[in-house]
Amino acid sequence: MTLIFKIVVWLLVCLHLIKPFIHGDLTVDIGICAVIVLLSGLTLMGKSYRKATLTFLLSGSAMLFYFDKPLSVWLIGAGAMTNIIAILVMMQIFSIPIQVGQYNNAIRYWVNRFFKSEEGLFLFTTAATHVFTSFLMFGAIPVMVSLMEQTLKGRVKEYERFMATATSRGYALASLWAPGAINLFLVVQATGVSWSAVFIPGVILSLLGVVLSYLLERKRFVKLRAGHSEAFELADTSGAAKKPGKAIHIVLVVLGLILVTFVLDKMHIGNSSNRIILAGLIVGFSWLSLFFRQPVLKTAVGDYWRNGIIKAGDLAPFFIAMGIFSTALEQSGILGLIQTEVQGLATWLGIFAIVAIPLLIIGAAVLAIHPFITIVMFGKILTMLNLPFSSTTIALCLALGGSISYMVSPFAGVIMTIGKFVGANASDVALTWNWRYSLSYFIIGIFFAYLWGQWIV
Repeated sequence: MTLIFKIVVWLLVCLHLIKPFIHGDLTVDIGICAVIVLLSGLTLMGKSYRKATLTFLLSGSAMLFYFDKPLSVWLIGAGAMTNIIAILVMMQIFSIPIQVGQYNNAIRYWVNRFFKSEEGLFLFTTAATHVFTSFLMFGAIPVMVSLMEQTLKGRVKEYERFMATATSRGYALASLWAPGAINLFLVVQATGVSWSAVFIPGVILSLLGVVLSYLLERKRFVKLRAGHSEAFELADTSGAAKKPGKAIHIVLVVLGLILVTFVLDKMHIGNSSNRIILAGLIVGFSWLSLFFRQPVLKTAVGDYWRNGIIKAGDLAPFFIAMGIFSTALEQSGILGLIQTEVQGLATWLGIFAIVAIPLLIIGAAVLAIHPFITIVMFGKILTMLNLPFSSTTIALCLALGGSISYMVSPFAGVIMTIGKFVGANASDVALTWNWRYSLSYFIIGIFFAYLWGQWIV
């Protein structure tokens, strides 16, 4: 089943890559592949994701059965969110050049050499997580822990809190602008606002979040413990590690992803997901071309085939089930009923409805309802309403709600992963350490989204 899953997942990637360049309809092909991925992937899922997947699958299937929908609708639903799966799988190829090029040693060397205080280390860890997340997405967490654990342990006062807050916030803030961010892609898909329209405000908002995080944590920082800085600085003095070019490679990869996505967007090639997948292919394989003669490339590619693709195992069936569920909601007419109620609430709230949008997403996330679900549902409903602010403001509020949800929900996959890697309780990471920051950032984000939509757009 594992081999079938890997092959068909990559077939989905290929179908989404060629979709903008052919005239035929690939809906049936994508739907059939999605069903195979769903059935084969269920055996690879973790317990929590399997329960959520089966819940949405059974609920969506029950609605489609009840309303007697044809097979074509089932296939449309199964393939509705496979573009997200394709993005996840494509972005995982960036783990190959990172492994082959030994970027971890280079980054560790320069960190130990130039950052002599907890303040500098915290800002770097947050920013580095932010950058890695922009193309590695969920894979950025284990990469950052492996990069920084040896450097930070023994050098900072509270390693668990330090690492958990820096990585969780750096990760969550990238979802406001990164081309491959699933959170942002769902916002774009649900609201119809283009990725390029939310990119610049997303970058500004994320930078404000990084600065706010630094300022709020600054009082907890202490001077690095004597004797550790020099020892760690000399930990890797190889010529390869000292070369600054590898840091430049990382920056060029991020800029390349942004530039290629922008160009494809302006050329109107495919939709948002097609552009992101194609940008990942172009930039990823361009980076890989630097290492074609490296003997370890074969090993890294093997690791990707054995383990990298499987990292989509928890999410691929989940998104397929969610696609079936959301399609069933649309076909059943339930969204229309909800729309009427939400319209009445929005009319009553007026301009303050802008606060309710992200609050609903965050509140649902704390109750273990994934923001992916609420963004899709609220996005489709809100764009049909007559609200007193622009669609860009709605998109930014949805993105803000999803971003904060990743930081404050103990059930979020990123929070559970960070807790596991740094040895902290997920509830401590989400609620104890992040709630004050999230509240402050929420207030700033709301004002920013409203002002951007009113005065800039």
